[in-house]
Amino acid sequence: MKRVFFLLLFFYTSLGFSQTSIKGKVLDKGESKPLINATVILLTAQDSILKAFTRTNEEGNFTLQSIEKGSYLVLITYPKFELHSENITVADTKIDLKDIRINSRANVLEEVVITQKLPIKIKGDTIEYNAASFETEKNAKLEDLLRRLPGLTVSADGAITAQGKTVSKVLIDGEEFFGYDPKIAIRNVRADAVDKVQVYEKKSDEAELTGVDDGVRIKTVNVVLKEEARKGIFGNANANIGTKGLFDASLFAAKFNKTERIGLTGNWNNMGGSNDSRIRSNSSISGNPEYKNIGINYDNNFLQKRLTLNSSYNFNNNSLSNERKNYNKQLLPDKTQETTSSNFSNADTKNQNFRTQIKFRIDSVQQLDVQFNADKSNGKNSNTSERSTTNNDTTLMNTFKENSSSSSNNDNADLRLNYRRRLNNKGRSINVQFNTQLSQNESTSLVKSTTDYYKKGALDSTALIDQKRLNNNSSNRIGASFNFNERLLKDLSLAIGYKFSSSTSKNLTNSLNANSLGEYNSLDSLYSQDEENNNINNGANIQLNYNIEDKLMINISNVVTYKSQKLIDRYRDINLSRNFWDNNINASLNYRISLNKNVMVSYSNANNIPSFSQLQPIQPVKNPLFIQLGNPNLKKSTNNAYEVSFNSFSILRGSSFNVNGSFSSTNNPIVNRRVIDSLGVTTSSYENIKDHSNWSARIYSGYSKPIFNNILQFNPSANFGYSNSFDFINGELNNSKNYNADIGFGINKQNSKNIDFNFSTSIGVNRQETLLKPELNSNSLTANINTDIKYFLPFKFDLVQVINYGYTGKNKFYPKAINQFYMNLELNKKLMSNNLQLSLKAFDIFNTFNTVSRSSDTSSFSETMQKMLTQYFMLGLKWDFNKKLGKKND
Repeated sequence: MKRVFFLLLFFYTSLGFSQTSIKGKVLDKGESKPLINATVILLTAQDSILKAFTRTNEEGNFTLQSIEKGSYLVLITYPKFELHSENITVADTKIDLKDIRINSRANVLEEVVITQKLPIKIKGDTIEYNAASFETEKNAKLEDLLRRLPGLTVSADGAITAQGKTVSKVLIDGEEFFGYDPKIAIRNVRADAVDKVQVYEKKSDEAELTGVDDGVRIKTVNVVLKEEARKGIFGNANANIGTKGLFDASLFAAKFNKTERIGLTGNWNNMGGSNDSRIRSNSSISGNPEYKNIGINYDNNFLQKRLTLNSSYNFNNNSLSNERKNYNKQLLPDKTQETTSSNFSNADTKNQNFRTQIKFRIDSVQQLDVQFNADKSNGKNSNTSERSTTNNDTTLMNTFKENSSSSSNNDNADLRLNYRRRLNNKGRSINVQFNTQLSQNESTSLVKSTTDYYKKGALDSTALIDQKRLNNNSSNRIGASFNFNERLLKDLSLAIGYKFSSSTSKNLTNSLNANSLGEYNSLDSLYSQDEENNNINNGANIQLNYNIEDKLMINISNVVTYKSQKLIDRYRDINLSRNFWDNNINASLNYRISLNKNVMVSYSNANNIPSFSQLQPIQPVKNPLFIQLGNPNLKKSTNNAYEVSFNSFSILRGSSFNVNGSFSSTNNPIVNRRVIDSLGVTTSSYENIKDHSNWSARIYSGYSKPIFNNILQFNPSANFGYSNSFDFINGELNNSKNYNADIGFGINKQNSKNIDFNFSTSIGVNRQETLLKPELNSNSLTANINTDIKYFLPFKFDLVQVINYGYTGKNKFYPKAINQFYMNLELNKKLMSNNLQLSLKAFDIFNTFNTVSRSSDTSSFSETMQKMLTQYFMLGLKWDFNKKLGKKND
């Protein structure tokens, strides 16, 4: 780490040798008086990127320090005075603009800056980034651009977080591009093809189709391409070979022709899933994997843009053999129970996925949307496991050994039709929706297990299982809805509707015991099931929308549903039925305080209806050490959720601020009731708690600001979370509380000159409390440091260094802390006008990565260690190609 900071210090010191300054004096042209606190902004002439800003002093003087060579635009603004703009060229000498005289004029700073393409805008509930204001190097991808945007982070594995929330959808020009995997888009779409990046919370697909708000929000990134980037061919091919017999090959190619977009992607590696040889991740390889994948995406408009088609197909084959060891400590009222286990597994799965969406504008008042999805998968698995359970006094309770193998086939298809018609020009419309879904799942498994039970350390009894289990599950659903929309006033609209759905699911499991000849012909009803589940729902909804010129937007909706449900289990002679009313309320408010400030508030009230699996009193056994029971007397619980969010940014400072929080409470919660007997057998059921509530709260705050004349971006953040929940263990009520808080900051420099880097660090504390054993309440410290540094070297070489350190402190359950450290290095050489890159990569060069992980729930704590390869080396070649994409016509 000392070496890293020394290099950074050396770099910043060297900046001064190639930079100069700009000074001047701003005066009122009419009275020749100095204008105090006038704003001076320096933008790059080519793409209007904000490079520096300052204000004039009491004499009207200003100075902009440490300005690099280049062409710039100087803007000077003062309230109620005209805008002054001046093009300048910075060379080696200092620039003196001398007296700058401007005339008095009624003008507003915000209007002035808008004409210069703001780096960031807030439009309603959308934060919009101007991509040209954030520099990236040649052949950079969308992922690299997103890393530079204030308020956004991209993890090593491609997961995107915006304002502290996980991004679930990535759209290109408002449409999905390889929708089954958003990482394909961010890792392959070129950064220089992007015009704008929009971040907002999208309504669920169901809400968008029906027009009725269900309260579900999906954090979404929409990438708007430049007009000239909508035509051309681009892509990349990547091949790597490494030590330990490792290999990784991938291909991405796309052809854009205005509205038509064709994409092809493929990957083959023995590094596990989509875990390719990316240097920024720890790239630890679990077990012995092999992964094959091919996908295609097609988008186009037809019939003079009246018909839009978006389709994708994906096939992947994923195989893995792995070894794992686990230690678990279970808290009980009078003791603790400890379980050690080991597992060896082999799995091979093949999946096919097809998605298509058609939008047809029939005429100027009618539109039809069609969505069709289909999935098909099959797999083979084998598993060998052993475990033993002891009391805290090391007295043996049971041992378990099992060998199992299975094969399965799964098919699923769903269809949605949505018809919209506008009835007049004042906002009156109707919306009709139809949907259906079919699925069929079949599997065959062989299970052989031996369970030994002990009393006072001596063997008491043994349970043997030798079974063939035949499973056949099917389900179908059909639904429809009708909604009428009417504009009551200029700013007020009403939607009312009706919704119907009917579904049937069947689950047949025949578990056959083996006879003395090894033939499976005797049905074991304890492990078998013949279940049928029927549901019919009839619902009515009403929704009000109030919108005042996008300044204030209020949405209130309520859905009332009458539900009829029936469950039959023929093997257990169970026949359950129930009819009840259900209600769901959602409300949201979005207020645009100013062009740069926005606040959102939302509320949701929903019932958690107990499922039939929670109600069914007797259920099939799958493991002799675990018995699941239902409770037919369960009642619904009610959940209330609140969210608030505030966004703000400063045009002049280039800074942004976000704070958001949420609170959720569940009344009459359905909680787990477990009884663990003296042999270590767990019997689990459910129960309502009338006089207690489960609840949780979270608050996040993030700030981003350029420092050192926009050379660095500084991003501090803070997060706090709390949860309070209940369950029963051996008849006693347990209350578990969890507190977690962390603060951190990030610093990054991304101008592709001399050195680029991302540095982030955080420190936090986690406190766990349990009513069951208060003496074990404890605190633990967590910390993380992550940095990736790119050194731009002579002769088209560059070196990437990745350093990651994580710390999980000890507590009363674990006397030892976990230290995880790794460092990766990548040396690159650019060839053929920078389009071809040769690379040498080293992962975990000190072989120090710790493969131990920890987890916990309300009353148990687990520590897992698995077979993992962390240190290896790879030699790779990558080719980026681009034909005309993003290049303006002459």
